[in-house]
This record gives sequence, C-alpha cells and structure tokens, in this order.
Amino acid sequence: MSTIEATVSMLENMPADEQEQVFLFTQNLFHTKRQQNPFVPLTKEQILADLDRSEEQFENGQFMDASEAIEKIGKKHGFI
Repeated sequence: MSTIEATVSMLENMPADEQEQVFLFTQNLFHTKRQQNPFVPLTKEQILADLDRSEEQFENGQFMDASEAIEKIGKKHGFI
C-alpha cells in the first residue's frame, strides 16, 4: 500500500467530525501566509543549507529508518 493509499484509507475510516477537523487544518495550512505554514517558498540557499544539515545528521548517526519512523508516528497518532 502506498503512502497516499494509506492516508486516504485512514481518512475514510475516521468519524465525520474528525475528517472535518483534518480538512480545516489542511485548508488553513495552504491559505495562511503566517510563518507556521510549512509550505512557504524556500530560497536555493535555504534548501542547500537544509540538505547540508541533513547530511551531517546522517553522518553522525542521527537518523531513523523510514519504516520505524512511520510506525512511531502511526502509534503516536493512533493509526496503528
């Protein structure tokens, strides 16, 4: 199952009121220009700095296997 399929499946199985909360939260992310919006455009320099930081963290062993991270997030939010 792909990530998008798993996400859609989780949304379909949520109660209607929780689906509405997810919809409103997502809508707010894309319509706000506040700093909390994680989807603001980045400059080339910001992207390269983030990549450098990620490479340093990986080299220092500061990473988690993707399947472990997904399981951890799923358990934290009650999906698993």
